[in-house]
Amino acid sequence: MTQQTIRHTLDAPGAVLSYEVLGSGPVLALIGHPMPADGFRPLAEQLAGAHTVVLHDPRGTGDSTMTDPTEPPDVATLADDLSRVLAAVTSEPADVFGSSGGGITALELAATHPEQVRTVVAHEPPLVEYLDDAAVHRAAGEQVQRLYREQGLMAAMALFAQQNGFAPPPGAPAPPPPSEADLRSMTRLVLGMGTMTGHRVGELPAGQVVIGVGAWSDQATTGRTSRAVAAEHGLPLVTFPGGHGGFHPDQGGDPVAFAVALEEALRR
Repeated sequence: MTQQTIRHTLDAPGAVLSYEVLGSGPVLALIGHPMPADGFRPLAEQLAGAHTVVLHDPRGTGDSTMTDPTEPPDVATLADDLSRVLAAVTSEPADVFGSSGGGITALELAATHPEQVRTVVAHEPPLVEYLDDAAVHRAAGEQVQRLYREQGLMAAMALFAQQNGFAPPPGAPAPPPPSEADLRSMTRLVLGMGTMTGHRVGELPAGQVVIGVGAWSDQATTGRTSRAVAAEHGLPLVTFPGGHGGFHPDQGGDPVAFAVALEEALRR
């Protein structure tokens, strides 16, 4: 059943942040990057019966605007934005689920604003600096940006997917053509490549952080980074259904099964 949503805006330095609130119960924020909040909508619908779900567009994505849209935001800025959004919704610690770049934001929030979080689940954070071959991944990112300048967005994204092992699993349906929002997100991914993935997270609060990895992600770069981050910080590693986009049907995911796995991770 479709949940009623309430959209809000919030002023922040250099940006106007947009977020939605739906459902009722303990607060659970869902955050990505560069994917805007719409990518979490199928998952949010599964969770809103038991949670007050907060869907936040990171600055420069979706309905969140930036004073200077050409400057990729750094991890600290995105975490501060999420902190502001959570403070506007609740004065109590909240659960946070972050996927991909949003997983990096969620980890940074836990490191810098631990009083605001109850449990953080960081799903496949692409923190390549935790890998032994980080230099190879930095060079690969530069190659993607060069191809973007020479041949355009779709060629660059095809190379990015090949480099990082993001091929769909056997039998998965072909994804639909990218929407305008998808194209904007992919452009931000290419232009901001390295701004987030080169980050290293500080000390994390004990017992409050879980790393998630997709069952299909053994060969993906984000599978490797998830395991590396969990090992270095001594964090639990939980397997989720699907791959990097295991919560979204358009990426071969199952939001119902993913919601069950997320609830279990939050109860750890």
